[in-house]
Amino acid sequence: MDIGIMGSGQLGWMMILEGRKLKNRYFVLDRDRGGPASKIADGFFELGDYREFVDKCDVVTYEFEHVSQEALEYAESKGKLFPSILPVELKKDRALEKEYLRENGFPVARYEVAGNLEELWNARRDFGKCVIKSVSGGYDGKGQYFFEEEETHSGDIPEGKYVIEEFIDYEYEASLIASRDLDGNFAWHSPSFNLNKSAILINNAAPIEDHGMVKIARNLMQKLEYVGVMGIEFYISGGKPIINEFAPRVHNTGHHTLHGSSISQFEQHIRAISGMPIPDPELFLPSGIQNIIGTEPDEWQIRKILSIEGTRYYWYGKNGVRRKRKVGHVNVTSEDYMTLKSKLDAVSDILYRGMLEDYI
Repeated sequence: MDIGIMGSGQLGWMMILEGRKLKNRYFVLDRDRGGPASKIADGFFELGDYREFVDKCDVVTYEFEHVSQEALEYAESKGKLFPSILPVELKKDRALEKEYLRENGFPVARYEVAGNLEELWNARRDFGKCVIKSVSGGYDGKGQYFFEEEETHSGDIPEGKYVIEEFIDYEYEASLIASRDLDGNFAWHSPSFNLNKSAILINNAAPIEDHGMVKIARNLMQKLEYVGVMGIEFYISGGKPIINEFAPRVHNTGHHTLHGSSISQFEQHIRAISGMPIPDPELFLPSGIQNIIGTEPDEWQIRKILSIEGTRYYWYGKNGVRRKRKVGHVNVTSEDYMTLKSKLDAVSDILYRGMLEDYI
């Protein structure tokens, strides 16, 4: 089967690496050949050649939300796009995502939508501590602004459309990687605890208690008639899950499945969209990841990391390393959860030498 991937980042790269065993060919659509997935794909198509790309492939998926709208619409019209165009359109506008979730009865924080800065500051009066988020972009903390109760205005926010969201006093952040196939069968990987700083995932660890996340994921994917893998981020507050956001694709918080689980999120996604059976994933060992952000480890650091039992090193091969940019990750497994957390801390110390804030 010929599978098309819109976007050529690390998610597409790992999708191809994991999907090779399934005897498929993989083709990438992007603006240039510099992305990790483009370098290992069976073929590359520039954005202007999206029709040829779609016609070439049996099924088409996306590894990032901000891809060619024309290509999405054409693939959808040919019945080849999985997941469908609806979830990615919801993700392109944070206001649409929030409204869809609220209107369909899913738990979200109190929020308001502002079409411009004047509306934003008027709506801000009704909130205490809050987060102001641009409706577009916002990946890895971009376009997000945190306000304390007494703060009312800032000249740092450009004109635009925003969501003003009540700050949730949560115990911790968590995520669930779930999957649904063409026949509506649903499966999920063990939920994970996520450590975020500056709205960027630093590391995560599984397993943790469900708290009802699985039920929410099942209902959301059924409502969307979703096919593929989805990552859903939650706040756990008072022992109950509140949706922060969902990602209609494989997700950073699911990288731990590469080594800790019976099947990775990437193979699960390829199976789901290509009509193959999806199993119920089993977590073999407590597992997690430490993201490599804004730094290129030297040989000494890599050796130190790999000397920690249960580590696996992934370098994405992106063109350039800069602050806040995810350029790799380290998978970590352990016999128990607390030792896993200690190993993650050790990997972080090797990567950042106690100065993580300088890189994010």
